[in-house]
Amino acid sequence: MNRDWWQVGRADFAHSHDIRVRFNEVDPQSIVFNGNYLIYADIAVTEFFRALGNGQPGGFFAQYGTDIVVVNAEVDYHASARLDEVVTLSARIARFGRTSFTIHVAIFRGDERLTDMALTYAHVELDHSKAVPLPGSFIAEVRRFESRTPIQH
Repeated sequence: MNRDWWQVGRADFAHSHDIRVRFNEVDPQSIVFNGNYLIYADIAVTEFFRALGNGQPGGFFAQYGTDIVVVNAEVDYHASARLDEVVTLSARIARFGRTSFTIHVAIFRGDERLTDMALTYAHVELDHSKAVPLPGSFIAEVRRFESRTPIQH
């Protein structure tokens, strides 16, 4: 996947949320176990949608009788977070497709980038049987909120 859109700084993220690394999230070396970064991404997405004014990620789409589901996740690890550190989870919608969107989540320790993740969500009917076009009002709301305009495909 072309990841040119990952080359952004902290200021390019519309929303950030701090968390402290807890004991249950680390391995015996006191570094965050790799799978827990996807849990952090889920927290970042939830907080992003809360800041957007929609509460939970699926909450916005309920008004249309639709839902969103993750169809792809990619993770690049740059450095490790450690027990009791405060890390910043930053999220932005980086790309819109016709029936999907990609959220870029980056995790920072201060100015050091620890992780980049791309989570692609499909917009689907409630029974998840069919992908449907993203609502124009959602795209417009995100464009108003984002500090950097998402790529449109």
